[in-house]
Amino acid sequence: METLEKRLPDSPTLGHVMGKPVYNFKVASPDGTDPDILSKYKGKVTLLFNCAAGCGNIPQHAVLKELDERYADEPDFNLQAIVVDDFTCHGYPEFGEGLEAYAEREGLDLTPGQVAEYYARENFGVEYEFSELTNARFDKHSYDPDWIPGQQYEQEPHPLWLHLTGAAGVPRGENNVPHHWEVGPFAPPGTTEDRSKPGFCSVRGNFEKYLVTRDGYRFVRYPNTFLLGQSDRQGKDFPWWVRGSDDAHLNGEYRFTDDCDFANHGPWPTELQRRGIDRSLDLISEDIDRLLAA
Repeated sequence: METLEKRLPDSPTLGHVMGKPVYNFKVASPDGTDPDILSKYKGKVTLLFNCAAGCGNIPQHAVLKELDERYADEPDFNLQAIVVDDFTCHGYPEFGEGLEAYAEREGLDLTPGQVAEYYARENFGVEYEFSELTNARFDKHSYDPDWIPGQQYEQEPHPLWLHLTGAAGVPRGENNVPHHWEVGPFAPPGTTEDRSKPGFCSVRGNFEKYLVTRDGYRFVRYPNTFLLGQSDRQGKDFPWWVRGSDDAHLNGEYRFTDDCDFANHGPWPTELQRRGIDRSLDLISEDIDRLLAA
């Protein structure tokens, strides 16, 4: 019998959630009225992705909206945003202390999940569903030069993220954190990534994506930069993209404004970014279509 791995030869490797399907993990709606939003996706293909509000990858909401519209007439495919608050919002100081602090400061009677949902709907017009706030990491990702992944236990990740990242069942160290297969943006080479011992691939940024099969046991994982128009499904730059060129300034400094001017670089996306976005949408659509047909 042909395996899904063979059906998707050009895609990232299908991961495996051991023990139970992704759809069996309990995640609540933003307002908490529905304690189990994932169960309704059983038997369907679902794209899960993590997001907050105001992060450097936030333009992906516009691209995910395009993807959602492509499949508007396909009842067996859905997008689902899972809200997290584990990454520094560089370029967005109002969110630097987190979604809850933002709501309190602005006098908003909203949960963190509702803040992320409201921001995406108001600024990008998306219609897919959001979740309650969940922890995706053991620590909080920082751009501090002294920060090293996996050195500090600050919180327990939601069971969904433990399974999606491979952290479930991995032995924990003295700091109660499993070994990371992750290198921080400023960490010396070899500080954290060591494939010779058991470890896990942590969520490294907002908008990592997980395309889940109908049975919920397997998924395709995409990097957080995929769909921004620069990189392919494996996170490799498209061949026409030249780092450092005038058109290649997608570096995490974009900021959403009413005129779509990100970090004063001009209208987003640039011509090269649009080319990459169109290619990215075609690539992920190929994967979705194959899983729908499987």
